[in-house]
Amino acid sequence: MTAGATTRDLHVIARVGSERFAFAVADVEEAIDAPHLEWVPAAPPGLAGQMRHRARTLSAFDGGWAFGVARDGRSTTALVLRTGAQRAVLVVDDVDDLTMLDLTTLRPVPAGTDADGVLAGVCVGARDDGHLVNLVRVASLLDKAAATGATTQEIAE
Repeated sequence: MTAGATTRDLHVIARVGSERFAFAVADVEEAIDAPHLEWVPAAPPGLAGQMRHRARTLSAFDGGWAFGVARDGRSTTALVLRTGAQRAVLVVDDVDDLTMLDLTTLRPVPAGTDADGVLAGVCVGARDDGHLVNLVRVASLLDKAAATGATTQEIAE
């Protein structure tokens, strides 16, 4: 880490379709390759299934649904997200990077592209490729997921 940086500057960069999304490391409990999701009958929109994780059954949501973007269909990674006691899984196409972001480059989300308020803004990624990264408000994303009625269940061990 560079001098003066905090963990809030360190982000996990995930890809959903052709878009990149940044999650503060403090909000990501774990990234899991090739997650095993269980089917949920009569699942609400956005719910991709359920996943067992550390004595819990977590609701797993589709990244395309969460951000309103088309996925590439691969969904090879699950991000276990948490804010306080709230946890959920977000299924994404891939995790690209773990990097520091310069949040001074953060700009507002284009009008009409984030009706649910899950994005804090858009900034230039840390790579020299000039690609933009959408900065995710994990608490807002977990609130959106909770509003579907899907819940986390504790499992007695």
